[in-house]
Amino acid sequence: MSAVDEVKGRLDIVDVVGGYVPLQKAGRYFKAPCPFHNEKTPSFIVYPDRQSWHCFGACATGGDVIAFVSRKENLDFSATLRLLAERAGIELRNDGPRREQIKTLQDANEAAAVFFHGLLQNNVPARSYIEGRGLDSKAITDFLIGYAPSGWEGLRNHLTGKGFAEPMLIEAGLLIEGDRGAYDRFRERVMFPIRDERGRVVGFGGRILPESTSVRHENEMGPKYLNTPQTPIFDKGGLLYGLDRARDEIRQTGASVIVEGYMDVIAAHQHGFRNVVASMGTALTDKQAGLLRRFGERVVLAMDADEAGKAANLRAMQVVAATPRSRAVAGRPDGARTADLDIRVLALPQGKDPDELIRADAEAWTRAVEAAKPVVDHYYAIVSAGKDKLNPRDRREIADEMLPMIAAIENANERGEWLHRVASGERVLVDELWRQLNQLRRNKSRSEAAKDAKDNQPADASGAGSSTAAAARIERSAVAAKEEFCLALLYREPALAGLGQELPEDLFSLSENRELFRRWRSGEPVSEEDDELREHYLKVVQTRVLIETEQAEVAFLNCVEGIRQARMRAVKEASALALAEGVAGVRPGQIAAIARARLEAGLTEDTEDEAASAAADLFLEDNQNSLSLYRRLIESSRSEQAGRRSEDP
Repeated sequence: MSAVDEVKGRLDIVDVVGGYVPLQKAGRYFKAPCPFHNEKTPSFIVYPDRQSWHCFGACATGGDVIAFVSRKENLDFSATLRLLAERAGIELRNDGPRREQIKTLQDANEAAAVFFHGLLQNNVPARSYIEGRGLDSKAITDFLIGYAPSGWEGLRNHLTGKGFAEPMLIEAGLLIEGDRGAYDRFRERVMFPIRDERGRVVGFGGRILPESTSVRHENEMGPKYLNTPQTPIFDKGGLLYGLDRARDEIRQTGASVIVEGYMDVIAAHQHGFRNVVASMGTALTDKQAGLLRRFGERVVLAMDADEAGKAANLRAMQVVAATPRSRAVAGRPDGARTADLDIRVLALPQGKDPDELIRADAEAWTRAVEAAKPVVDHYYAIVSAGKDKLNPRDRREIADEMLPMIAAIENANERGEWLHRVASGERVLVDELWRQLNQLRRNKSRSEAAKDAKDNQPADASGAGSSTAAAARIERSAVAAKEEFCLALLYREPALAGLGQELPEDLFSLSENRELFRRWRSGEPVSEEDDELREHYLKVVQTRVLIETEQAEVAFLNCVEGIRQARMRAVKEASALALAEGVAGVRPGQIAAIARARLEAGLTEDTEDEAASAAADLFLEDNQNSLSLYRRLIESSRSEQAGRRSEDP
């Protein structure tokens, strides 16, 4: 979850807006005189289920909680986000002193990497080990491989001499606090700097040299491989070694290959296989899967024979692969879910590491990657090995093992094919498995819905049902997908600049998208200092846009039209809801009379009956929204029909 989403999820718009203007409960929504213009009759509506607001009066605009506070406090996006984060008790990564702290931690790790790399040049045993693994000087320099000396304070003295404070170096994981002071964490090891996807050094992996005796290894040196501990900038389960150098290749090919070790990655890149990254010994996590999804949909796991045979590992991988993610694709900027990660397994030959296979026969590596089996196929081969598929008991055991894996498959046809396969066509077993499968998926859906509601739904002061809130979240997700697809096209296609400049800022309902559009239009970059917005910016610009350049204008115009229609529908629904729930106790004839007078004579003053006056305003607003929406739909339909006629022979 991004910082923007976390702030929005932690705050209830009713509480925030209510701190600026007294809100009056009216059915499922709240109303008040608009705080942005003078009026007697309330036209400002807050919708708890949508976590949004709209002014039906002179402003004729709306937005989310960030847009409201930004407008009310006259603050830019970043300042508003900081204000709301403080109110929500959330510490932003780039917020004031914290931003400086993070920068210092990164600088300390970068300085340590340079220090270690310099020492490698003059250490014969370390240099011999690395060269003996087949790495050339370019690979050593590209990956900034280094060496940590055997002393206890070499790095400490070097970095404190450069102005870094010991407490900060301890927090960075470079030093350890001991009884007699701080000392170096990494000693007498080959050092591999670990970078995040943006290329910043955030930690290290250190390997002891082979000549170290087992006694020294266990009692003095620690484990064979030693990683930086968890720090504010290092989360092993959220990083992939080499991703900063592999991301472009993964984006181009649509596929990544995951190996286990640093040497495997470096050897692969040295031999031209630049889509290889390492999980650094951890099972594939949801965070790592999320990183890979941003660049490509296929993931090949290069596993040794033992790991590839562990059923628990493979089940976990399939669950991670099937974790739903929404992404905009060309022609589908509607938030529809696309295929999840396509995880495949490359079972390495017994006793072979990826770097050994690549150095021995690069073509064999290419063939092995291309022949990698889908994780479900690989799992089936494991659980069915040594069993008689004609034996009812064995067939039942295979089915029981496979069912959770099959339940994680999103495609219904594929699930059906697998059920028939594991049941060997036995009709009674197939029917029973279908019932169990459907129950598994229903339980999973309920569990996810409950977790989603708990994690993301603010307190519902209106008491509205969870189904309404869930529907609103789905709608917000669809709106976000449309807006992000539109922005991705603008950032990628310079030819769309003219069309983009004509768009109003408030076309984008989400504040983060509105801010990105403002910066695109003004030419203002999203720098690394804007860490929270940059996270969203990278998500947008890395959206996979599967269209040719010549089709970009049509796709862009269709997307903009979809956003406009979605906004008009939302406004129409909002005004209709306000009208339906705001006229209790008011005679319909009274509303019609006031509305008719205002429409015919252009009267705007309030009547003595404030409730009737407000209802009449809503009635006119609702009718205007209906007319605008229907006109837009008719124009869109006519354009499509004209386009089809022009294509007919």
